[in-house]
Amino acid sequence: MSFATLKTGIDGLDGILAGGIRYPDDAAVFLCLAGGPGTGKTLLALEMVVRAWLDDRDGGTFLYYSVEHSPDSIHKKLEFDFDWFRAHSRVEALPREVPNKLVLHTPEVANGGQLMLTQARPAALQQKSARGTTVDIEWILAEIENHRLAAPVRMVVIDNVGLLLTDLEYFEKRAALLETRRRLLENRIHGIFVMEEAHPRDLRLPSAEEFSTDLMVHLSFREEATDFKARALEISKARHQYYYRGVHHFSIAGRGITRDVYLGARNERGPGIHLYPSVAAQLSMARDQAQFTVPPRGDTAIDLGHPDLNAAFLRDTGPAERSSTILLAEPGTRATFLALRFLAAGLQKGERVLFVSTREDRDAIRRICQREPVLAPCLGPDGKFAPDFRVVYLHPEFIAPGKFTWDLIRLCQGGHADGEPHPVARMAFDNIFRLQDRFPLITDQRFLIAALVDMLRYLGITPFLVDMVPPAGSGPGFDPSSYLVGFDNVLHLFFAQGDDGQRPHFRVLKSVGNDFVQEPIAITWRKA
Repeated sequence: MSFATLKTGIDGLDGILAGGIRYPDDAAVFLCLAGGPGTGKTLLALEMVVRAWLDDRDGGTFLYYSVEHSPDSIHKKLEFDFDWFRAHSRVEALPREVPNKLVLHTPEVANGGQLMLTQARPAALQQKSARGTTVDIEWILAEIENHRLAAPVRMVVIDNVGLLLTDLEYFEKRAALLETRRRLLENRIHGIFVMEEAHPRDLRLPSAEEFSTDLMVHLSFREEATDFKARALEISKARHQYYYRGVHHFSIAGRGITRDVYLGARNERGPGIHLYPSVAAQLSMARDQAQFTVPPRGDTAIDLGHPDLNAAFLRDTGPAERSSTILLAEPGTRATFLALRFLAAGLQKGERVLFVSTREDRDAIRRICQREPVLAPCLGPDGKFAPDFRVVYLHPEFIAPGKFTWDLIRLCQGGHADGEPHPVARMAFDNIFRLQDRFPLITDQRFLIAALVDMLRYLGITPFLVDMVPPAGSGPGFDPSSYLVGFDNVLHLFFAQGDDGQRPHFRVLKSVGNDFVQEPIAITWRKA
């Protein structure tokens, strides 16, 4: 048996499905979306069928049946919230023949298919009438057969399928769903069922929908410790494929979103569903894509941007490309300045760099660059940031850890701007101290940072991170063990008493494979 893959067009979802929904090439996809009210089931199913319809060039028919929503309301939602689909082609509604049906087509697309929106009627709310005279499961199956006589049917979505079967007992309901599944798969028609989640006290598990499906996706709201409810998605069953397990967060963006990727709850690539795999899943994806081959570090030392830092390493050794560095800075030290000098050294080599800040906003960073001649490579002739110097200021946000790392990685890869992606070679992060204070949903920041550093390594990026540590003599000393385990190079920046009073010093606590000065070294901030 060989397999084919149906891509959803939702990159995060295709990611956790290892490329898309896999199915036997002589059958079709059979998917069930389950969740409570308002979790986004209808929107996800609608986006999947619309994307499949717009990508079809063989004149196929796509059928969408909804119990709750009228065809006009669905069409208005597409027009208002899904403005991304107008970028493909012009969409028109054909003259209506019956009140509960609306047909959409794309006249500018050669061999483009049709999307038919039909409102079904729930079985429990209709008056008794002759079989086959209302839109129920039997009626839907009969209509599919009729459509197949005119054009191939590619996909069928039944939204809130349970309401069409409320007059059936459990085993009758299961038999009806299995028969629907059999009819669709025999004709190689992709099927998507949308269902309301069964009550937790319902002991008849698995549900009829779960029993009959190949891929089961659960959508929910997860309440965090901050009383914030985050949207979450989890795959509970996948019959034909490998997938990345765990809880993954997603968001729903409205119309008019055209930004490049920047960190934030409202910053998306465009309208629709955006799924963010968990941090653990993203790390597994990076390892799988690299086939567990970690890019080697460079063989020669790089310029750290400050001559005193470079001088701390002996015999032409020092941090190399793709090695990770953490700067542990006491209050009052100019850690931000050193991070900017690290990036300026990369700009002088013709590299593209990224500066991520939780301390200073873009205007403050620009003012620092204007005042310091050594940071001139960071600015263009107009006084604005140089094209290859990208700056992101992180505002406090309620975003999931997966979105945090997902957006950062996309920024490092060049974002989603039009044109050829231009990845960065160096990234500085100022600073990672108590990230949960700015991003309350990030509770385990040590794992997040460790995973982020590994993912950057797979991308071939050289990271320089800053964290804050307490000043000497202020109480119990800090424990650098977690940094020594997770980073290639660990530097400590502090004030020490000298002949002329308190002066800034630094020491190298660790540098893998390099020779370095053991004792503290005084540092002069503006040394050229």
